[in-house]
Amino acid sequence: MGKYFVDPYKKYNEKLKGASGLASAASGMSSSVSSSNSALSGISSSLPNAGWEELGLEELASSTIPTLASNVGVLLSNFGVLAKAASLAIGSLLPETEKLKAEDEHLEEIMNSLSTLVVPPQFDGEGIETAAYREYKQKKAELERQKQESEEKCKKYQQNCDSIANSIKALDSAIQDLKKPTVSTGSKLSSSISVIESVAGGKLLKVKYKDGREFYMANTRITPLDYETYVQKYKLYQNAGVLDGLCPILSQYYAMDMMRGTYTTKSQMKNMEKGPSTRVKAGVSSANMDEVLKYVYDETVNGRLTTLQVTQVNTKKDGSRHVVTVIGFDTSVKSYKDLNPDTIWVMDCVDGKIQTLSQARSEGGHERKLYNQGGKYLAHGATQKFLDSEVYNEEWQKKYGETRNG
Repeated sequence: MGKYFVDPYKKYNEKLKGASGLASAASGMSSSVSSSNSALSGISSSLPNAGWEELGLEELASSTIPTLASNVGVLLSNFGVLAKAASLAIGSLLPETEKLKAEDEHLEEIMNSLSTLVVPPQFDGEGIETAAYREYKQKKAELERQKQESEEKCKKYQQNCDSIANSIKALDSAIQDLKKPTVSTGSKLSSSISVIESVAGGKLLKVKYKDGREFYMANTRITPLDYETYVQKYKLYQNAGVLDGLCPILSQYYAMDMMRGTYTTKSQMKNMEKGPSTRVKAGVSSANMDEVLKYVYDETVNGRLTTLQVTQVNTKKDGSRHVVTVIGFDTSVKSYKDLNPDTIWVMDCVDGKIQTLSQARSEGGHERKLYNQGGKYLAHGATQKFLDSEVYNEEWQKKYGETRNG
């Protein structure tokens, strides 16, 4: 039994020797999942034009297919992590365990040689050190040197193995969970928007709007498409008397619900329960519009929603403001510098509908722009505490997530 080639290094070696095809298997699974993107895209595009109205059409269009598209992106991302882990395991950890095994066997040979050395007579009859004893001392000293050198190598190989194994274990945090389809409300508002595919590792959905434009939309636990349907069915917007004059709070309710996967009721919103402002209060307030736009862009590409301070009808008259929930942006946007009222996609709490910020009133929009009330532009987003305790907390999600109360 070796001194250094022991568990867990021995187990690493034994298991990995039988897993040489892991990397190619991960690549093959990734290719299989990737091929389903085009099929989902075709199904998603055809559903709005379907000639049947049976129960289930809307569920497919607004929930099932978008969730499948999202999960395809998640699977692709997860297989990418698996491929990286396999590459580290087979390409780095296994060879290092082989080095440790060989060196430990070499060390055992040295130890055996030391243990079998026979000590010859030290002096002859005249009290002079014998040649045999001098040769013994030299051989023992050399073996001791080799032993120390070999032990140092073994310790170094163990450290290398530990480092590689820790790198593989750290990849666990990059694995994403699949989503369950959200419950449809029965409205058909979102049939004018079709999901094309998921992108950015499932954090965004690429969608086609009714006018043919394509947008990237944050892929939240409840998609903006499904949440718009919910808001319209239960009239959870200002024009219907919900939090009229309190757009910052209502827009935060929208963002909070979609990110954590809950449906806040009308009575809860009117009573301002559940604390949306404490959860969606991180952000940027700045005289520099670019700083605010960069924050909005960075949050969106990471699959999170923000609220944004914009103009309203009376802005020029009395300096009043409005706040909307940013859900995405035009696919032409490559960085925050490309964000503007024409490319920013929002859910406007005044009517609860998805639209571009600048959408004309003649087309049902509100022709809004970013607004620097008091000289400051403003955007709010999820606090880290909210993300950790509710949005990304699976225990919280199992207990409270994706519930609907009318």
